[in-house]
Amino acid sequence: MKQMQVMVKDMMRRKLIPALISIVLGIVIIIARKSAVDLLVKIIGGLIIAGGVGFIVMYFARPNPALGNLKMVLIIAAIMVVIGLLLINYAEQIVDMFPTIMGIVLILNGLSHLTMAGVEPGDRFISVAFGIVTLAFGILIVARPEFIMNALMIYIGIFFVVSGLMDLILIKRLGGI
Repeated sequence: MKQMQVMVKDMMRRKLIPALISIVLGIVIIIARKSAVDLLVKIIGGLIIAGGVGFIVMYFARPNPALGNLKMVLIIAAIMVVIGLLLINYAEQIVDMFPTIMGIVLILNGLSHLTMAGVEPGDRFISVAFGIVTLAFGILIVARPEFIMNALMIYIGIFFVVSGLMDLILIKRLGGI
């Protein structure tokens, strides 16, 4: 029993740093919404570049026939590097376009549901209702993309803060700190 308590305390101590990082990250996202998303897109771009460079190095250092078509691996790696560079260099534009693209996808999805409700046999209420709600959300996002992005980032920031606080409370209750 004592060994189990020690294991739980040890686990809770290891959870302390991620909980604090979660709180800080949440606050940063709430305060600097646009910058935080731009930075995230740049980080993703950097990770994609690293993966592409890794494939290129692997191609030249130790060609492995198990990878299949080696020239295709090199082409995909080059595409990964180009995509990563685009994400890094055009992060702000990509972030600005993202809500509008999502809104257009939702509008098309809503119209698709409404169209399917017209040919669907039986009770169509759910399909019509879902189509109308999806269409309305899509129109709202296209009409107010900045508002939607800000609201989303605030919600994400709040989630991180609350998650970190809940972890701290759990650690405290279990006697981890």
